[in-house]
Amino acid sequence: MIKAVIFDYDGTLADRCKATSLAYRKYLQEFVLKEKIDKVLEETMIQDLILWDEFGAGDKKAIFKRFAERYGYKVDDKHFKNWWWRNVGKYEPLFPQTRSTLDYLKDKYQLAIITNGTVIGQNTKIDSSGIRDYFSQIVISHAVGYQKPDPEIFHLTVELLHIKPDEAIYVGDSYHNDILGAYKAGLKPIWLWVNDGRENHDGITRIYDIGQLKNIL
Repeated sequence: MIKAVIFDYDGTLADRCKATSLAYRKYLQEFVLKEKIDKVLEETMIQDLILWDEFGAGDKKAIFKRFAERYGYKVDDKHFKNWWWRNVGKYEPLFPQTRSTLDYLKDKYQLAIITNGTVIGQNTKIDSSGIRDYFSQIVISHAVGYQKPDPEIFHLTVELLHIKPDEAIYVGDSYHNDILGAYKAGLKPIWLWVNDGRENHDGITRIYDIGQLKNIL
């Protein structure tokens, strides 16, 4: 019997792609581009940063080394990281169906979040979104010393919920961090990914919009 639904945050409950696009744009305009440049060149820089970011998996230091080599602009990695942790959440809106889905689920299951990232960064995002009160547990990797896909972070979370791993569903967008991690920990994973041509052939349930959870739970 399923007693809890646990979510990834970035890319699952909230639109990380939109946040990435807006945040890189804002940072370049405020701290890197000291003079006006051709708009197409500026947009190319932004699109390259989004591509190299790899949905959050890209190493920021490596990203900006590549950026400097291609465009000649040096970025202070430490300054960027501090700015990013404190600001990216302001640009990360919830997906349109997130709140209605949480409203549907909250009286049927315990709800929780497992998210990789810094305590400041992830708490800023969650507080900015206004959905903290839906969740009985919010587990952030830097606070607990484990990060997805390590099964320990999943085991810790179900222990906090006072349930067994097979009594929890885990919903996430990253196959490596979320699906493989939850699967190895004994939770039932659901893969949330929009239809961009990718397919999975392993029997894991796949949804295209978080609102589809209302049809299967």
